[in-house]
Amino acid sequence: MADPSSSDSSRTPKPFYGVYLAAGLSSRFGYRIKCLQQVGRCGETLLELSVRQLLNQSVSAIIIIVSDSTYAQIHDVVGDNFLGLPVRYAYQVTPPYRKKPLGTVAALLAAKNLLDEPFIILNGDTLYGDSALEHVCTHIRYKDTPCMPGYPLRDVLPQSGKVNRAVVGIEGSCLTRIVEQYNISMDDIRTGKYTGDELTSMNIFGFQPSILDFAQRKLNAWLKQNPTDDTSEYILSTMLNDLLPEEGTRTYVYGVGNSIPLELTNPEDFAYVRNNLDRVGL
Repeated sequence: MADPSSSDSSRTPKPFYGVYLAAGLSSRFGYRIKCLQQVGRCGETLLELSVRQLLNQSVSAIIIIVSDSTYAQIHDVVGDNFLGLPVRYAYQVTPPYRKKPLGTVAALLAAKNLLDEPFIILNGDTLYGDSALEHVCTHIRYKDTPCMPGYPLRDVLPQSGKVNRAVVGIEGSCLTRIVEQYNISMDDIRTGKYTGDELTSMNIFGFQPSILDFAQRKLNAWLKQNPTDDTSEYILSTMLNDLLPEEGTRTYVYGVGNSIPLELTNPEDFAYVRNNLDRVGL
């Protein structure tokens, strides 16, 4: 896969924000906030470890997407300045007719008024590692197009249990399709449904502020088509699937080598994450 991240040294690198999705409570974790779980060797929270890695990439500020259920606890730990970085908060609000939030596009748009610089958006319950972060952060500091890392499917499935993953198609280094697949497990590789080499998204993307108008239009259209749906979600991977055919904007996909992300999905993942921090350079 070609590497489009080589920066244009004639351009001045732009400042950028780190945007964390942290509005949800985890029923699997007893409705605790996963980004505040102390997975570090010295008791650091998952969020602290992730922010420390972003500091290596010269992030200028942190924006955390919260909800009424998560703001107080996160603010108690993080405050308005964290590890020397200014922190801002944006609320994702679930409409009263909904049983579930509207999805990650709505979460991103909750921070629309704060996003006047390029930004990397990340899950609050995942450690992505230096390789993925460096690719994305370098790209958005020098280039005007969206980007994302692509992880081999076999590297992002739990040994037991099922998860959802967006499977990615590329041509050269450019995204051609990205389609959410539901309830995937390692058994799907063992039985041949997937090879395991398929590239997948782990909900980490690099964007310019210009993406926000497109995201708002797409969410508005989705809401118009689904006016009473109380559980379906409109997500970033679905939105990206329309960006090239509708706007002619390419999304670049980076390989991540041997970097394997660590995700805190189930309670049994806690020990695994804590014991494998070296996989993400920690």
